[in-house]
Amino acid sequence: MKTKVRRNIDLIAKHGLGLLRKAKLTASADPTDPDPTAPSQPSQPVMPKPPRARRPRLPDLSELPQLPQLPQLPEMASDIRSIRRRSAIVGGLVIAGLLGMGWRSWNIAVEHHAEYAAQGNRQQLRTYTLAASRGNVVDRNHISLAVNDRLERIVMNPRLIRAYDKQDKVLEFLLTMFGPEHADYIVSELERDKAYRKLKLPLDEDKVAAVRAAKLPGIRLEQDPHRVYPRGSLAAHVLGRVNAQGQGNLGVELGLNDDLAGRAASSPAYYAAFGGVGHKLLVDGHPDHGISRGHTVVLTIDSAIQAMAEQEIDTLVRNWHPVGASVIVLDPSSGQILALANRPTFDPNHPVASTSQTVNLAVQHAYEPGSTLKAITVAAALEQGTIRADQTFFCEEGRWQYTPRHAIRDTKNKGWLDVTDILAVSSNICTTKIYETLGKESLYRWIRRFHFGDRPEIQLPAVSPGMVADWRKWSDIQAANVSFGQGMSASPLQVAAAFAALANGGVYRTPTLVAQVLDADSEVVWDHEIDGVEGERIVRKATADTVLEMLTAVVETREGTGKKAKIEGYEVAGKTSTAQKANPQGGYFEDQYYASFVGAVPANGPKLVILVSVDNPEGGHYGNEVAAPTFARLGARVLAYMGVPGKDGTLPVPDAIALAEDAPALVEGFIPDLDVQPALPGRRAVEFTTGLPDFTGLTLAQALAEAEKAHVELQASGSGLAVGQSVPPGPVQAGAEVIVHFQPL
Repeated sequence: MKTKVRRNIDLIAKHGLGLLRKAKLTASADPTDPDPTAPSQPSQPVMPKPPRARRPRLPDLSELPQLPQLPQLPEMASDIRSIRRRSAIVGGLVIAGLLGMGWRSWNIAVEHHAEYAAQGNRQQLRTYTLAASRGNVVDRNHISLAVNDRLERIVMNPRLIRAYDKQDKVLEFLLTMFGPEHADYIVSELERDKAYRKLKLPLDEDKVAAVRAAKLPGIRLEQDPHRVYPRGSLAAHVLGRVNAQGQGNLGVELGLNDDLAGRAASSPAYYAAFGGVGHKLLVDGHPDHGISRGHTVVLTIDSAIQAMAEQEIDTLVRNWHPVGASVIVLDPSSGQILALANRPTFDPNHPVASTSQTVNLAVQHAYEPGSTLKAITVAAALEQGTIRADQTFFCEEGRWQYTPRHAIRDTKNKGWLDVTDILAVSSNICTTKIYETLGKESLYRWIRRFHFGDRPEIQLPAVSPGMVADWRKWSDIQAANVSFGQGMSASPLQVAAAFAALANGGVYRTPTLVAQVLDADSEVVWDHEIDGVEGERIVRKATADTVLEMLTAVVETREGTGKKAKIEGYEVAGKTSTAQKANPQGGYFEDQYYASFVGAVPANGPKLVILVSVDNPEGGHYGNEVAAPTFARLGARVLAYMGVPGKDGTLPVPDAIALAEDAPALVEGFIPDLDVQPALPGRRAVEFTTGLPDFTGLTLAQALAEAEKAHVELQASGSGLAVGQSVPPGPVQAGAEVIVHFQPL
């Protein structure tokens, strides 16, 4: 405003001075006088001048109003110095600010780096842990027998429920769901002064949906890892079970717990919020599933043969009501156990009523093997050369006074018999005479050479070594008893393994239940064929073949004690046993027996060794009537299933086996390619499922790698880090398409 006034005043002053000067010049000059300097002109008539307009009189400067005094402007030189001074001040301030920021940056990034980094880590860095996932147990055809699943549980926050005053509503909801019989348990949990209580009540899909729909404060769902045995009680004593902490406590679950357990794997992760949602950003890659997941144990068990064995042992139990029973099916050439069944049994998916159900009688229970040991005594004498195959012995017409106090008796009164007939009629007297050609020490050494008294190196807990007393402690009658299987003890597995050595041309193979152990990438960690114990020759092949041929008379001849073990179309070599049970107070029970049969089939090239052992059956006690029929039925079915041609070269027609018909295939985690389950013999085809990981926080490259491991097709949407997926983590069909959404950070 001042500038505009000043400009107006300057204009007035300028033009006013010019007008004053003009007025003065006009007043001093006479308009009628000619100009003396002008040239003379001819005289012209003078015309009258028009009247001149009167000009307005301008005021004198002294008469003008006094103008306001304005500040004097600085000279130009003064303006430049001021600008420079101000520039220096501003520049100094800027430089000082930059130096201050640089010092502060150095202070944070260098001097106090560790302190601030630790503070940031405390605020954002977390450990992303991938919990240990127990490995699967599968059979020889990679059919799953023990797998992992996730079980939904209700988790309550009693403090929060009380804060919302919803105790009555929550109690009503839970009682409606679980019934009044659980009222005391639910009330006790609600009354606890805790922020976390997990209810130990099972939830099905309908109950899970009801909990989610209720949206009650202080009530939520949480998943627990859960061991599932999809075939129910099939091979229960082989598989065993896990305890509440997920550790094996029976069977292979315990015997190979270190291989199956796996261990937790961790990676550092920053948790950041973007897009309104918190996400984990993995710093050092995804935790290694190969570490967290336990190894896959591949059993030698064949699920179909195991199912046949369980069906036949159930038939035996219904017919004879024994205290217990065992069935073992062995491959004599490798020592691999194809089936192992016991009764009583249990379902590892459910609590057991009695611990006696979980006892694996086939490997944990030792009994007197009885007449099955006569084949070992004969093989030892033939191998040592103390008898000939065609040699005859006098069987004393059924009774022999062996010592002044002890007589040995036979069930059949026989005179002279050769070795084959001695085995066929199962003569105790003549077997004792064969032992006498060996002597106590030699018989003891041969029995131990067939691994009686040794604990079998099988992958099961509490395996019995049996009992064979030192020969120096044998009395004469004790030595005679041992020769035909009394006065010593062995497990059914030991008897089957010893008999399998004769069926395998005299080579003993350590029995095994594990064929392979595989890591998460299907790489072989242990292989029975490579890492297992090598076979041990016990007797010459000629000796073993001779004994096996003799044992066919037990089944194939009219006098044989095992005629009911005969299998149509095949030749069977076997041995019956009817052994009195020892009385812990001394002597033997008069009315309690172990009835058993062990045999090899086909006799001219054994593919199977099957042992059936029955503890104290009701209504009968001879091995031929109690155990041999089960051997025959099971042997015929297994030979047909395996496609073993009969004596005339014809192939049998196998039975259809419905195996775990309604059991789901539940698989959690990352399953190697070998876990693909083939169709089972019978009606049901098993689906192959795999475990889908949580892709959240992974880069595209990491997500693709994990998808490949999980056998799913990944379709990427967007770029950056994964923030969501179309299929939730958990079991999913192999080959499924999963859309993973990515967002830039």
